[in-house]
Amino acid sequence: MEDINTKNDSLIISILDVGDGDSIIVQLPEIDSFEHMIIDCKKSSTTKDWLNKLEAERLALVVATHPHYDHIAGLKSVMSVFQGKIDHFWDSGFRHNSVTWFNLAEYITDIDTKIQFIRPTSGLYTTFNDVTVTVLAPSIALRNRYDSYGVNINNASIVLKLEYAGKSVILAGDAQWDSWGKMTEEFPQYIKTENPDQHVQIDTSHKPLKCNVLKVAHHGSKHGIALEPVEVLNPNYAIIPCDESSSYGFPHEITMMSLEEIGTKVFVTGKSGNILIEIESGGSLNVYQKVNVISKNKFQGVKC
Repeated sequence: MEDINTKNDSLIISILDVGDGDSIIVQLPEIDSFEHMIIDCKKSSTTKDWLNKLEAERLALVVATHPHYDHIAGLKSVMSVFQGKIDHFWDSGFRHNSVTWFNLAEYITDIDTKIQFIRPTSGLYTTFNDVTVTVLAPSIALRNRYDSYGVNINNASIVLKLEYAGKSVILAGDAQWDSWGKMTEEFPQYIKTENPDQHVQIDTSHKPLKCNVLKVAHHGSKHGIALEPVEVLNPNYAIIPCDESSSYGFPHEITMMSLEEIGTKVFVTGKSGNILIEIESGGSLNVYQKVNVISKNKFQGVKC
């Protein structure tokens, strides 16, 4: 273990080890003050403890990628700690009948009513403290089918791309093949032409889905990613949040093979513990495993 001293102007993303589920905390670069974002929360106690040690005072954004229990179970409890101090809440718009989801929706609409409640679709982008956040999914084509043609709840997931200082991280929720198909269609990749016989020439490459770090969809399920989109994303690092002895057999072998095929370094939280991603203002990318938070800018862990 080594001491990790992060900088005030770094983007810090913590992917917590909560078994088969997602709990992600984003510490934005300090502009006027430190602000934080939560992307899903399975275990409120783990997330609240982490935020407390970070000295978090308000939440710029809370995202429920989709209403499955292993992504939203702890959100209401965490949000209640920050009542009146949450700016935005994003939800996929997929209606769910669980008590957990009903209680969360009731809290936002009836109790903390100052929260700006948005149901984003692909193409929306905004900035938080110089961090660009782009919504890659759900596609409006899938959103329009929620109530009619049976879109899988996982394919309703909000997928986010966070960009800062020339580096990027994609947080993929539980997106599955239908969703990835729409993402690759709506954010097409163009490669600089190398064939002189091709009639239409492309002068520069455009890779909107390329990322440095990927939070793998659906805990490494064989339905969460395939080789073709992995080749388009081409991440240097992939983080899979799942239990070391997952009852679902996560991560599935085909997912690991797809990532390893392109040389991606893969870390499973059940084995590697909490993962911390730091993007410095100068563009340096640091990834750590087995991380413990000590205070706002101090952690302990092992560099990957």
